[in-house]
Amino acid sequence: MQVSSPGSSSKPRTADTTVPGVCRALLRSTRFQVLSMSVIVLNGAVLGAMTFERAVRSAGDFLVWVDHVCLAFFTLEVAIGLVSYGRRPWRFFRQGWNVFDFAIVVASFLPGLRENVTILRLLRLARVVRIFRSMPSLRLILVAAGKALPKSAGVFALTGVIMYLWAMIGWIAFGESDGERFETVGTALLTLFQLVAFDDMGNIMRESMEENLWTLPYYVVFVLFGAFILVNILIGVVLASMEEAQRIDDEDGQVSADTAVLLARIDKLQSTVDELVVRREEAKEYTPFKYPGQEPRSAVPDSPSDRLNSA
Repeated sequence: MQVSSPGSSSKPRTADTTVPGVCRALLRSTRFQVLSMSVIVLNGAVLGAMTFERAVRSAGDFLVWVDHVCLAFFTLEVAIGLVSYGRRPWRFFRQGWNVFDFAIVVASFLPGLRENVTILRLLRLARVVRIFRSMPSLRLILVAAGKALPKSAGVFALTGVIMYLWAMIGWIAFGESDGERFETVGTALLTLFQLVAFDDMGNIMRESMEENLWTLPYYVVFVLFGAFILVNILIGVVLASMEEAQRIDDEDGQVSADTAVLLARIDKLQSTVDELVVRREEAKEYTPFKYPGQEPRSAVPDSPSDRLNSA
């Protein structure tokens, strides 16, 4: 059983044939989204090909032409996005990704930036970042990473304190026997960082055990606590942030769908009001036929009471 929303009727819903409605439908279509992502990938491939001198010598003009075509497509996409908001184009800038796309496209046409080769390359590279918008999964990971950073500050602070204290213990205990790795607190921190990253951990432990056997429990305790417990805590924070980002993305998708429906209804209502205004102006300009020496007859027929009074 399908529950109808308030204000719904049994009549089939007709497609929005207005220009903003057509633009919104185009942006939401799967084919256009696939095309946009393909152009972004193509632009990234062209930028990579421009780094090879042989490719630039053999097909440099063609690569530049393809880059210009990609820029023209991105410009058209931003223009369609602006038109899709109809009489309220400023609502286009309420979303951060729209502001990013607009800034990248406009900056590519500014005279002062186009002559700077370094800035122009950075702008071309920034277009590839738009793939995060075309792929919801990548956008979700990016949002989750942004939300996980503030929550991970406590984990990073705890890791730094533990590494510093453990480095001081290593300097006190093994500074004289293993001066290569525990000569100062800095070298001890570097050794512990290598253990956390599992960088050449086996050789470090074997070489330290040749100098002092007590380095084995020192390393084992640190690896168990630092490389496993703290890393798992950090992974838990990231997973919680991804769940929160997924929930927010689902809510934003629902709000965006409702907003699109409301905007379509507002556009239809505005079109109806404009049509009524035009008809009213045409009615004011209407002049009924009149005979010479007679008053013009009213366009509205006389009522029965008016006919009796005139008789």
